[in-house]
Parts: sequence; structure tokens; C-alpha cells
Amino acid sequence: MRISLFSTPPGWIATAWSRIGLQALALPQPGPGEAMAALARELNKCLSNLPEPSFPQSPAAALEEEVLRYFAGEKVAFSTIIDFSGYTPFQKRVLELVRSIPAGEVRTYGQVALQAGLPKGARAVGGVMRANRTPLVIPCHRVLAAGGKLGGFGGGLDMKRYLLKLEGYNPENTQNA
Repeated sequence: MRISLFSTPPGWIATAWSRIGLQALALPQPGPGEAMAALARELNKCLSNLPEPSFPQSPAAALEEEVLRYFAGEKVAFSTIIDFSGYTPFQKRVLELVRSIPAGEVRTYGQVALQAGLPKGARAVGGVMRANRTPLVIPCHRVLAAGGKLGGFGGGLDMKRYLLKLEGYNPENTQNA
């Protein structure tokens, strides 16, 4: 596993890479130590053993560039390959659906559940969002509760509001939901 740590305007981001691709990403934190601690929490969500071989630096550098462009206000379609090991098939399906939500748009947990083939599975989708180890790349902040309420977010609701506003979505205006 390879670890990458870099600074962005809202704070430090840490990433972990397996031989397959991005294993986990910690949202912006005040300092490098906090970013590494947040990364450790994301990695604890992983249900499988992490591959040990080192991953080339270029994917980490490419992700860093994309994240910096994202925080500069650019609409970025993250190109990083995700390592889905440790996720169930349902979790992977939900995460792939969420990854396809364009910047500036949102879906509700119920809408994602319906799209994933589990019409009454809004809570299950919420559980998948909590298990998401790669926020930003899989933009779980774009998934809201019914009625446009923010719901939860591992990075905190202030960070969820910040990310949504950065993407041009006003979380205070429930007409957007």
C-alpha cells in the first residue's frame, strides 16, 4: 500500500493506494496528522486485507492534481481507478451509481435505492454511504435525505455544505432537491 498526503485550500488530504487503485481518501483536515488519522478511520472500513505491493506514484499525482482543480472550483470527473475490494456487490452497485451523479446535482437516498433495484432501501444506501472509503471520488456528499435535507456525512455537515456549494448546489434551497 502507498500513502499520499497533500495540501488543498480547505485542508490536508490523505490517500491510500492498493495495487488495483484508490483504496481510501480522507476529506480535508486541518493538518497532516489529522489527515492521516482520518485516513486510518477510512481504511478501518475496509473488510478485506489490503494488498501489500507498492503502487506507482503517477495515479496518486494525477488524483492530487484533480483534487486541487476540484477545490479551485473546476468541475472535475475524477479518473481514478477505485479498488472495490471488501465491498459487497450491492455496495459496489450503489457506489458506482453515486459516482455517476454529476457535480452540482444531488439525489436522495431513496432515489439511489430505487436506481439500485431496492425501492425500499434508502437506509441501506445510507449504510453504503457510511462505508464509502473514497469520498470526493465517489461523491457521497451529493446524496441527500428526503425533502432535500442534508442527512449525514462522514466529513461533517459543514464539509458537506461546503462541497455542495463549491459545486454550485445551494443546500439551503430545498427546491434544488
